[in-house]
Amino acid sequence: MTGSQARELRRRLWLNRLQMARVIGYTGTDRNDDLRVKRLENAGDPVPLYIARLLWMIEGNWQMFGSLPNFPQWQGYDFDHGPDPSHEPV
Repeated sequence: MTGSQARELRRRLWLNRLQMARVIGYTGTDRNDDLRVKRLENAGDPVPLYIARLLWMIEGNWQMFGSLPNFPQWQGYDFDHGPDPSHEPV
């Protein structure tokens, strides 16, 4: 998958770059994640295979059910934009 194909897929799903970042699992700051998707779409290199496969599955879900997957909220995976308290200096 090329960056332009990823961009086209994002547009077919009616997502902005930040929404796409969240769908593929980026959990950084809004600005950083938006930039990561922008770089992914504009890079000359192919989209990493694991992201391309994920986008392919998401698009299939969209075509089948008319919506993005409803991701569950697993315990311990609530993301916050602040630092992880388990990694603070002792």
